[in-house]
Formats: sequence, C-alpha cells, structure tokens
Amino acid sequence: MEWISWSNGFYLAGLILAGVVTIVGSRYKKLVKEISEVAKAMEEGYADGKLTKKEKDRVMKECLDVLKSLINLKWKIF
Repeated sequence: MEWISWSNGFYLAGLILAGVVTIVGSRYKKLVKEISEVAKAMEEGYADGKLTKKEKDRVMKECLDVLKSLINLKWKIF
C-alpha cells in the first residue's frame, strides 16, 4: 500500500505530462524554429529604428515560411 499515494500519483501525472509535451514538441519543432527566425528578422530589421523595403521583404519571406510549416503539419503538401 506504500506505493499507492497521492504524491506518487502526482509524480506519475507529471511524467505522463512531460512525455506528452515531448511528443508534441518534437512535432512542432520546425514551426517553432520558423517563428524564431521571424522574431530574429524583426529584431535585426528594427535595430536601427526603421524597417527598409529589403528588411520588410525578408520578414515577409519568414512569415510565409511559418505559414508553409503550419500547412505541412496538417496536410503534408510540400
């Protein structure tokens, strides 16, 4: 009966939650990478206080890459 307790139940629930987060995280790894690239492009673009056309184009390209990754997660088109 020592094995069955609330603390062990919470520990098991934590392990299960960590496993689910790991599985979900591995699936969305590419999407998170693309979003971080958008943030990096925005940060570099606004470093001087304004966004040039070339920097806007780079940010838009990164946003389209995020959209493509999102679509690939659901339908595996590309």
